Amino acid sequence: MNLLAAAVLLAFSSGRWVVSLAAWLSPLFLLRFVRGGGAASRLTIAAALLYAIGCFTYWGIVPAPVPAYFAILLTLTLPGALPYVTDRLIRRGEDGFEATLIFPSTWVVTEYLISRTSPYGTWGSIAYTQVDHLPLIQSVAVTGLWGIAFLMAWTASVANWVWGCGFEWTRVRSGVLAWAGTLATVLLVGGARLALAPPGSPTLRVATFTVPTPERLSPWDLIQERREGSALAAVRADLRTHHDSLFAAVRREAAAGARLVVWSEANAFVLADEAPAFEQRAAAVARETGVYLIIGLAVFTPGQGYYENLFVAFDPSGARLARYHKARPVPGDPERGADAAIPVFETSFGRIAGAVCFDGDFVDLMARAGREHADLLVIPSSDWRAIDPIHTRMALLRGVENGCAVVRPTNKGLSAAADHQGRVLATADFFRSRPNVMVAQVPVQGVRTIYARYPNLMVYFCALQLLLSVVRRFKRRPQSGA
Repeated sequence: MNLLAAAVLLAFSSGRWVVSLAAWLSPLFLLRFVRGGGAASRLTIAAALLYAIGCFTYWGIVPAPVPAYFAILLTLTLPGALPYVTDRLIRRGEDGFEATLIFPSTWVVTEYLISRTSPYGTWGSIAYTQVDHLPLIQSVAVTGLWGIAFLMAWTASVANWVWGCGFEWTRVRSGVLAWAGTLATVLLVGGARLALAPPGSPTLRVATFTVPTPERLSPWDLIQERREGSALAAVRADLRTHHDSLFAAVRREAAAGARLVVWSEANAFVLADEAPAFEQRAAAVARETGVYLIIGLAVFTPGQGYYENLFVAFDPSGARLARYHKARPVPGDPERGADAAIPVFETSFGRIAGAVCFDGDFVDLMARAGREHADLLVIPSSDWRAIDPIHTRMALLRGVENGCAVVRPTNKGLSAAADHQGRVLATADFFRSRPNVMVAQVPVQGVRTIYARYPNLMVYFCALQLLLSVVRRFKRRPQSGA
């Protein structure tokens, strides 16, 4: 029954269909299953279950051919078995309350290592299942994703300890009170932060939009096929028409009162030999309208097999503030020119940090926004049905971590703006709204966070706890010949 309950709950704990409570309960039942019977067989079954459920719930989310998809899912799901393996190997049945820290500590260390080594960054982190729980997600301003992951895994571990003690209150009272007190403190402090320290700075009118690209302007055709003569001339004419639509939208939103206008990732296709002239035109429109303008460019040399994915920002005088190549292309995407760090630049209303879509899933990359005291994080993006609105919801936590508001205009997905506490200020659904425009009044003063200064504090705590647990386990091993 424990395995069946775990399987059903795991189907709603990650991937396409997330129920936040299921993500708390699934580790509880899977851990209960792993702790019974033979270690090898139970752990093998648990790993196979994590893999099978992952293949089901991530179908369509990972854009890869079928054989490669199943290989990729091995790398994404099997590390999730490590906390169960460590708990089974280190914990002993007679261990007390301190042993409940083994499972969550391993969970956090595992997620952290995955985030630093996986080409998919923090995809799959259990903390993302709680993005709608505002009091709880305030904790990421201190601990990052790792604090929420710890609490959820610790809850499963404590519940199993209580279960193993036969629910005898006298045996478990102090441990349960310690766990409950920790969780209550996190929620109370988070609630108090929301109630007592809401954003109080002036707001900035921000407008974002996506102008659908004509179907005949296929990026894959531009990547793969060389164009010459009349064929190339036809492409240039189509591109000019699309560019006119983009700049008309900028003028419209500026006339409506926007001070910052942003369009989505790669919404402008530009031929490489026309890119300098296009950027000059964008600068002229920023100067003409008096707005800060951030644009997403896909720069092609037809037939070369790749493109450049750019974020370019201009101030109201037309001066260029940033020109940035997306640092983290989606695996398999033919992008070139990745930069090493996201840009942070000054404006008249505060500091803006910029990134492009998939960049937002890498907490070490995005941490510069917090270190450089950004007030606003702008992430032009482009998604697809299977990751909508999951991907946008993930990005909102970058603002809470780093103490800045987030604006994420999204082609083929959910555009959203949120303040530095994760409150959603505005949304626009690409698949439901035409024209696809989002307007938001965004607070323009960020806050300093503990996480921005000490991003790995929770990871170090968990690594130390895990080390101490290993040491205790070996010190208690019976000596041969005794």
